[in-house]
Amino acid sequence: MKRGEAFPGVVLVGFMGSGKSSVGRILARRFGAPFVDVDERIESAAGSPIRDLFAREGEPAFRGREKAALLEVLSVKGCVIATGGGAFADEENRDLLRSYAPVVYLEAGVETVLERLAGDLGRPLLRGEDQEKVVRELLSRRVPGYRTADVTVRTDGRTVEEVARQVEDWIDRTEGRAG
Repeated sequence: MKRGEAFPGVVLVGFMGSGKSSVGRILARRFGAPFVDVDERIESAAGSPIRDLFAREGEPAFRGREKAALLEVLSVKGCVIATGGGAFADEENRDLLRSYAPVVYLEAGVETVLERLAGDLGRPLLRGEDQEKVVRELLSRRVPGYRTADVTVRTDGRTVEEVARQVEDWIDRTEGRAG
């Protein structure tokens, strides 16, 4: 980035385990921008982990909390935002996020997701016997929305640093700040 140019912000979307929070923290450091993890914001406001919100209130109520958190987050310009895995599945959320900043889809395959989330008990949509089946079904429903992002970055077999560098390079090229 050239000095004096305002960072436009960036929104990271993708399935759970795609690296949105990890990549987002790196990008925020590199761009000197605030980092916001929407799921962490929801948990903090509710005083409860997402898995408990899902169990107590159900997914529709959680999605309402998610939309409210997004509206709050989007009121501050120039942030690196990591959304929850299902946020970009909602058309209204997609429109809001696209109007805020460039949207980057961090794409992870089924095997990568399962490997990264092995033993993670905090994912309410992955409870049950056949996690692979659940991941495949959720991905098949969400990928069409994810693919409407401004750019797709594959994360399979890549380190968080490598993915962050590719996103950073894309932002610099897109915003005319390369060099």
